[in-house]
This record gives sequence, C-alpha cells and structure tokens, in this order.
Amino acid sequence: MIKSRLEAKALRIWLFCIVFFAAAILITAWLIGFYSASGVYRWLPFLNFKLSLSGSIFGQEIPEWLTENFSFICTLAAVIGFMALFAHIVYVTVLNIYRAQRRKAAKVLRRTGYSKEYYELLERKRRKLSGGTLGAKNDLCIAKAYCDGRRYDDAFSVLRDIDLNRFDAKMAAEYYNLYTYLFLLTGDTESARSTIELGEPFCSKYSDRPEQRLTAALLKYADGDYEGARDGFRGLLNCKPTEVRVWAGLYLGLVYLRLGKKEHTRKLVTALGKYKKTPRQSEDMLKLLKKLETAYALEAEEQAAEQQAAADAPAM
Repeated sequence: MIKSRLEAKALRIWLFCIVFFAAAILITAWLIGFYSASGVYRWLPFLNFKLSLSGSIFGQEIPEWLTENFSFICTLAAVIGFMALFAHIVYVTVLNIYRAQRRKAAKVLRRTGYSKEYYELLERKRRKLSGGTLGAKNDLCIAKAYCDGRRYDDAFSVLRDIDLNRFDAKMAAEYYNLYTYLFLLTGDTESARSTIELGEPFCSKYSDRPEQRLTAALLKYADGDYEGARDGFRGLLNCKPTEVRVWAGLYLGLVYLRLGKKEHTRKLVTALGKYKKTPRQSEDMLKLLKKLETAYALEAEEQAAEQQAAADAPAM
C-alpha cells in the first residue's frame, strides 16, 4: 500500500496554496483600503490586542505607519497563523486516516499472514486510487505485496495492467526492476534478462539504488556466479532500507551454504535476528536455519562415517 505521506501530499500542497492566497488577499485588501482595522475591531473586538510600538531600532526611528498599524499587523499575523494551524490540523487528520488504513493492513498481515482478508484491503485501496495520479505508484506497492505472498501470477497481472505513461523515470526503473525480480523468483532468467534490456534506459540512471543492486546480485546467483553474488549481497548489508538489508543477508546466507561456509551463514543469521522482518522474511529465515541445520547434520554424519572407516581399517 502506498505511503501515507505520499497519498496526502496533494492535499498538503492544496492547503498551503489556499492559506497563502487567503493571506495575500487579506493583506492586499487592507493595503488598498477595502476594509479598515476599525471595521474589523467593530465586528471582532477580541482581535484587538491593543499593542503599541514606539522608539527606535539601531538608532533609526520606527516609521510612523508601522507604529500606527502595529496592533493590526499583529492581528493579521494571528489570523493568518490561525488559518495555517487549521490547515495543518486538516492535513494531519487526513494523514492519520491514511495511516490508520496502513496500520489496519499491517495488523491483518501480522494476524493472518498473506491471507484473503489482507489482499482484500489492498485491492480496496487499489480500486480507490485507480485512474488517479497515485494509482500507478500504488499498483507497484500492490504487486510487491503479491510478490511477498508468493502470489506471483497476481503480481504479474498487476504489473501488466499498469499504464507506464503515468511513470517518471524513477518509477519506470522501479517497475522494470520489480518485473525482473519476479522473473528471477520464478526461475525465468531469460525473461529477466529481456526485462533488464527493456528497462535499461531507466534503470541505468538508478543503478546505485539498493533494490536494483539486490536484483543484480540475485541474477548472478541464478547464473551460478556465487562469488559475484556474494560480493553483491555483502555490499548491501549496511544499506539504509532495512527490508533490502535483510533480503541481502538471507540470500548471502544461501550463497555461503553453496560455497560450504556454514559458519559464515550461522554468524550472518545471528546478525540478522536483530532486524525487523516482514512475515515473508521471517518464513525464509526459518527455511535458511533449517538448511543450515541440515548442512551441519550432513557434516556430522560424514565425520562419523570417516571415523568409523578409520576404526574399521586394518592396522599396518
């Protein structure tokens, strides 16, 4: 589901514009004499702060127009400040409504996992934003959620329905990178390479983004280049997005197992334990632990067999 601040961004801009133009109208109307301070105080006496200003500033006499109108200038400032505060309250209220929707989806995800109820909440948001300026961006989030739940066919379906004309270069790079990532997860490396070629004009501009570096390392892993994959995943262990950092660590653990470095995998799993993980990552962490246990068990069996063979060997 799209981030709450991004969903509420348009409202924030509109509210800022409304407050700005209202303030400009109030000040301009007063300066051209459309209304006067006495008229305002007659109808709204509580706005008359009865403030005064006199003297000099840094040796310069304060202009007469400022001393005469100082109290009303403070009144205008208070009115404008109140409008800005009201606009901010409206923005925060709407923002919290959007946040509540995200929290509800996260709560359902924790309680039921990648269930029908969870995806119904996401699809409801998708229908609401469909056709709007944020619809395509939200669709990327929905496709990623389907990917996390291993519902790859649904993820591909969402991506195919996205109108690329609504994307800027950065969003197009995210789109092609997610498409490539999905192909790699489903074992279709040829389609993954084709998608990389299609998205190259966009992805090349954002090749340093952690998500794209993760996909590039995963492609090396799929091609059997475990040394290259190891270097790629290891370079992401300190990246800022925690989710990408955890995925890099999990994939790196698999690489270490492939290279026969079980102790490296064990230390890595211990380090990853302190990070907050998505339900999908928690599931894959358990799978990695089971693979590690199996590797240690096989090693123990091999050692026992070697010892038994040595014991059974005839003395020279």
